[in-house]
Parts: sequence; C-alpha cells; structure tokens
Amino acid sequence: MLRKITALLFAAVCLTAAAGCKANNAANTAADPADESGKTPVNPIAIKDESGTRLGEIDDRAGFTAVNEGIFYSVVTMKENSYTSTAEYRFFSLKDKKDIYLGKLVDQGYEAGFARTELNGMIYTLAVKGNPAGDAAVPLLLLAFDTAGKTMKTYTVSEYGFPYAAMTASGGKLLIMNHETSKDKSDKIYEFDPDSGKIKEVLSFSSSADSLRSVCAADNGFYLLRLKLNNGGENELFVDRYDENYNKTSEQSVNDILVNAISDIHGISGRQDALNEIGMNVSRFFVTDDGYMIYENFGLSRVIVGLRTEETIIAKDDNYAVSTGSGMPVIYKIDFDADNVSDPEIYGIKNGKLKLLAFTPDDGHKLVQTVTVSADGTSAILTSDAFPVQSGTGVVNILTLL
Repeated sequence: MLRKITALLFAAVCLTAAAGCKANNAANTAADPADESGKTPVNPIAIKDESGTRLGEIDDRAGFTAVNEGIFYSVVTMKENSYTSTAEYRFFSLKDKKDIYLGKLVDQGYEAGFARTELNGMIYTLAVKGNPAGDAAVPLLLLAFDTAGKTMKTYTVSEYGFPYAAMTASGGKLLIMNHETSKDKSDKIYEFDPDSGKIKEVLSFSSSADSLRSVCAADNGFYLLRLKLNNGGENELFVDRYDENYNKTSEQSVNDILVNAISDIHGISGRQDALNEIGMNVSRFFVTDDGYMIYENFGLSRVIVGLRTEETIIAKDDNYAVSTGSGMPVIYKIDFDADNVSDPEIYGIKNGKLKLLAFTPDDGHKLVQTVTVSADGTSAILTSDAFPVQSGTGVVNILTLL
C-alpha cells in the first residue's frame, strides 16, 4: 500500500506536465578508481546463491535488478529539500564476486527502474535529469552501462521527458516510450541503435486522442499498450501489434478483459471504478508468445489475463507486485508483517499454465520483498526479517524460478 500511495502522489505531480523532440548527444563516464575500491554500505544486503553460500553484499538504497551476469543496482543520495539526487550505479558480478562502480548521474530527478533492460551484454535504464515536479521541462536520458568496460554513457532521448517512460529490446535495438511534455502534447516511440549510438523518432501519437501506456517486445516486432480517449465516452485500452518496420498489423481491445479481471480486486467497486483503474499509468506490461498479458499499473492492479481466451488467470491488488528485469515476469506477494508470514506466493506462466513457483526462504529472512528476473531466467529474490528492510537485515537469493 505504501508503494501505491507514493506512486500516486508522484503521478499526480507529474501528470500536470506532458510532448516533443529529441537529441542524440552522448556523454561518456569512466569508472573512478576511488569509487571502485568500494565503500561501507549504509544499507547492506547480503547476496547468497541457491546453496546458501554468501557471495558478497550490495548497498540497496534505490532498488536492484537481476541481469545475466549479476546484480545491477543504484545508490541514491537525496539532496536536502530537493526532488533530485545523486545516483551512483553499480554492478555486483556473480562470477567474480566483485562490486563494480559504473558511473553516476548528478541531479537525477527520477529513474524508471521498472524499465531497466538488457541488450547484447549492455544494461540500459531511463531517468529524467532535474526536478520533474517543477515548471521547466526536464530531459529524458538513456543511461547505458558496460559492466566489462566499467563505463556509463548518457544519451538524450527527449528534451521533454516524463518520469513514467517505458523501454524494451526488439530486433537488436531499444524502443523507448515517452509522454512528451512540450506544449503540443504527444506520445512518441523512439528507436535507439546501439551500433550507431543514434536515437530517432519512429512513431508519434496525439496524446489528446491516444495515450501510450507501455511497450514490450514480440517476435519480429513489438506491442504497444494504448489508451484511446473517447471525449466524454468510455476510454478504451488496446494492445496494438507492430512489425519490425513500425507498421501496425493488428489491434485488440482489452477493456472488457481487464474490467472483468480488475473487478475482482479488493478496492474496486463497479465498472466505472474498473475503467478509471485501467486509465492509470503502467509500470509493467508483457505479452507472452502464447497470448498471455502480464500487467501492473501504478494503482491497484496486478493481473495475468489470456488475450486469446479472454479469461482472468490471476488478479491481485497492490499487496502484490510484478517482477522487474528483462526476463519473463512473475507476480509475487509482498510480506509486511514479520509476525504473520505465510508461505511465499510467486506465480508465473509455465508451459501455458499458471504455476505457484517453488521458493523456500531461510528461517531468518522469511518476508519476500522484491523479485526480479534476468533475460536468461536468473532470479534474484530479496527476503528480510523486517519491513521495511532497513529496519532489519536482508538477503538477495540467487536462483532459477521458471
């Protein structure tokens, strides 16, 4: 519930803004040897493998993401009385058991950590620079990290950035969704080519008619989640399919599918309430090859539905979350009460069916806090002995769930 309140308050501030342009300037940041030597973590979280062997620790002050070779994370230091921070990005190598400094972004306003994406051995994330709640436009930056070279590059996607951007890897390139915040409000999809380092606009929508919610990869193309604004009537949410040349090949309304699923969620009362929920900004969106949609918004809803069968597979409220990372998402229960802990609930789609996935935390850290899955299927599960984790101790468990 705390996550929901924080997200909604921030969304209310950000939605007062919204469209634009782009730039392709890149800045390089080499790792500082002084930073690479390591510091004493303020919030140390142990990392253990599946056998329980301790591999090392990270300083988890802003969230971590499982990647193919280890754990990618940031350490955020907020400026006093400010919306901005200095974000230091780091990588813990599971192979070498080393904690590596990659770079930092000064005056970071918000990182879309849910959009962190792996592509060809690189790690990418999106962040706005400057105060996103102020009157001035803030740029949306693409941050690119090379863990082998210990470097960070920054690219400007748009001078009119929106915090709740989205990103996916498709066809060897990155696709980035942004709600432009210039006067002529529009929603845009940008393409980033890692080989050339160039960013270009590939799709644009008038946000007075069509408001994009997210983007995810598909074979030979991608999916867009698009909210059609019907000027006083019911807005309608669509899943649009595009090929690799940015041609739309199909669209499917998912209004009734989601209304049926969301109506079962605690806190939703009636169709209009469910429609309002569908209009929320989206943090996770994923379509599987066999036609399941995994969906999480910044409100209450965490669901898996069948796009072909139109059935509800699972529907949960904000006591649950959808995993981050580039792998197949799962839905998991967040534990808040150390005195009332049940068995872990982690659900995924396996062989076309919903499965309760096996995970047994150690006796001293039974509260599931975070689940993240890398592109190669490696999972990292943060468990703790208290909520929030900072009130006690935590362990990142490395294993394979699916």
